[in-house]
Amino acid sequence: MANTISLSADAPFPERRAGDRREVRDDAAATDLPAAILPTLRGHADLRKLDRKMFPQLAEEMRAKIIEVVCTTGGHLGSNFGVVEQMIAMHYVFDFESDTLVMDVGHQCYPHKLLTGRFAQFSSLRTKNGLSGYPHPAESNYDVMRSGHAGTAISMGLGIAVANALNAQKRHVVCQVGDAGLGCGVALEALNYAGHINTNILVVLNDNEMSISTTVGALASYLNRLRAAPIYRTAKERFHALLRSVPFGEKIDKNLVDMVDAVKAAIAPGHLFEELGFRYYGPIDGHDTDLMIDQLEALKDVDGVKLLHLITKKGKGLEPTGKDTRWLHAVSPGTQLPGFATADGVPTKVEIAQSKARVSFTKAFGDAMIALAERDPKVVAITAAMPEGTGLVDFAKKFPTRFHDTGITEQHAVAFAGGLAKAGMKPVTAIYSTFLQRGYDQVFHEAVLQDLPVVFCMDRGGLVGEDGPSHHGIYDIAYLRTFPSMVICSPRDATELAAMLDLGVNQPHPFALRYPRGNTVEHELAETPIAVGKGEVLKDGNDVTLVGYGPMVYDLLDAAKKLATHGLDAAVINARFVKPLDVELLLRYATKTRLMVTLEEHQVMGGFGSAVLEAFALDPRGSDCIGRVVPIGIPDRLVEHQSRGQCLADAGLTTDDVVATVLRRLRA
Repeated sequence: MANTISLSADAPFPERRAGDRREVRDDAAATDLPAAILPTLRGHADLRKLDRKMFPQLAEEMRAKIIEVVCTTGGHLGSNFGVVEQMIAMHYVFDFESDTLVMDVGHQCYPHKLLTGRFAQFSSLRTKNGLSGYPHPAESNYDVMRSGHAGTAISMGLGIAVANALNAQKRHVVCQVGDAGLGCGVALEALNYAGHINTNILVVLNDNEMSISTTVGALASYLNRLRAAPIYRTAKERFHALLRSVPFGEKIDKNLVDMVDAVKAAIAPGHLFEELGFRYYGPIDGHDTDLMIDQLEALKDVDGVKLLHLITKKGKGLEPTGKDTRWLHAVSPGTQLPGFATADGVPTKVEIAQSKARVSFTKAFGDAMIALAERDPKVVAITAAMPEGTGLVDFAKKFPTRFHDTGITEQHAVAFAGGLAKAGMKPVTAIYSTFLQRGYDQVFHEAVLQDLPVVFCMDRGGLVGEDGPSHHGIYDIAYLRTFPSMVICSPRDATELAAMLDLGVNQPHPFALRYPRGNTVEHELAETPIAVGKGEVLKDGNDVTLVGYGPMVYDLLDAAKKLATHGLDAAVINARFVKPLDVELLLRYATKTRLMVTLEEHQVMGGFGSAVLEAFALDPRGSDCIGRVVPIGIPDRLVEHQSRGQCLADAGLTTDDVVATVLRRLRA
């Protein structure tokens, strides 16, 4: 095995020696360095031309550029600050224009983009027609795939490595995965198979003890033990070599194999990975660029499956903010961070304040969950590594025994909820719409097939904006409404969300509740009783019927006012449920008016409007109404990253789009 650099419990990282080529000069001694390195870099070849003594300055420039841009456009901050040095090291050793770098999740790709010729475009990050906040092959040959979910990098990289071997191509494949992502079922499946086929692949484990929150689970505990492991430098190989060097050593060696394996299992860092077939290296300091370069160079031509364990700190370099780096995972546009200014010395913008009269749907859900749990001791909350994102932090503090953060394990979270429901509890599983896709099989097998009252609360049900296609939650209606016994609804505001949640935990079937990213309306309509499968008439009318699913009904009320200026009397219906659908109400208004327009923040195919058309086609009374129904939803294409408002306009979901559609159809 190649050289393995390990840590001791009392020496967290290898000490630098005087005169060592990894010794870093202090700022006073670095005055001979160029004023700006980063703008000159276009990739691996340019990086190799630099003196390695320049890398500390390069890292500082990268952090300065990231904070300058991210505090303006918004984006992921802590995760990118934590991988600056390892990206420098990996791009120095490997040429990822021909080699392959597969990044798990991908939100930590900003340093990668800065090192690969995108400095000049970096200020356009996460804006319309600008750079994506994730890897994007259309931007650069250095990006191999679009990624936005955790756990898939090893599988993808393994497939590329096998293809390289079949095509007789000598290309290195490096998969970067976080400690939280390593706990995903798909990542463990990939590790298992990689060890089985033993193809050439390097897994770089970025271990910062964090996902968005602190990493949880037994695997996280195992990695914690590795961080404090005693020095262990491939003891098995060294011991065997020693025995073979003495007379009769080979015979002794064979007899002691089992004993050495037992000792190794007790003391060796990475034993779990080695049992899976990987050669384990580390752990080493993931902020020591030279140390990582030395180790990566040593591993570059080692055959088989290898895992390099890097210890990093999420938000490294953000200490002057005085903030918990957990809260700096991502920041909003216009964020001000104490202790920082942009690279040109201009202070970062002041944080944008939200109206106190409005709350986010996420906050409304969290408040409703606490109120519900106070009334009902059987209510249990579950999330998959997103207690902050789903609004359950306060719930977790108030009801710690009734809160479960399962880590990035959506499949397990859903099946776990099924077990709770089977045993008589009332589980509420809060998972972003896009992430619930990963638990699709369990939704059917462990909830629907058993007909268990598991409540699925899908935050970010709709277009999320700057995070782009991987994070838009626009397919959940289509993939859930085909399931028998599933109830699916969407609230128009915070009050209706709380009422639907209460309804969900007190009915006997799987129950799905979706709501968008963003704030609720400032002035809610009066509360009306909610019953499964029943809609609500918000405004009567005789010319056209506007049917909204979820908060967009408020946009339809505005559209009705604009249509009135054109002499059209519009009815507005809050559908509330897509399954079961209030067919009687919809048929009555479709018959009564000349046109029915449905509006939803979901893919138009398979969505709410499709459900209405299907219902009318299957009902003898609806055959004459089908031609009057116009579904407005997200078109059959990817909606790229841009602001949420721009996403809605791009998809044609604005009030003006509704008005234009009505006028065009009625005047045709």
